[in-house]
Amino acid sequence: MDEKKWYYYLHTNGDLIGKNLIVVNSDSSYFDSPFVKKVWCIDLENRLDAWNLVLEALALGCNVKRAKELVTTWKLTFEDMPQMLLHNPKPTPLQRKGISVFAKEILEMEEDDFWNKLENMNSAEEK
Repeated sequence: MDEKKWYYYLHTNGDLIGKNLIVVNSDSSYFDSPFVKKVWCIDLENRLDAWNLVLEALALGCNVKRAKELVTTWKLTFEDMPQMLLHNPKPTPLQRKGISVFAKEILEMEEDDFWNKLENMNSAEEK
């Protein structure tokens, strides 16, 4: 059993719920419900998986408090964002929306300030 992989699903009420593979794999229709908005299977050691889950879930309206818990657990920080964008240089529209929500709700920054700070950070690294 691969303990590093987990399923997360976004409930229509905004809850973001994690389930281990044993629970989900024991029932092939586990996520067949009108209450499930989206399902992710992630590798807990893959930072891009973690970023993708949080950004997409935020874009789809997940509970911000829950997103903050995962952001803290997985140490997803503003300083980590350039590395994520390096590995995902063309975010999907859903991910882009999630980045906007992440900036506003998690980092408590205006979107323009977020992008300006990120650009300044990248400029400083290039020098």
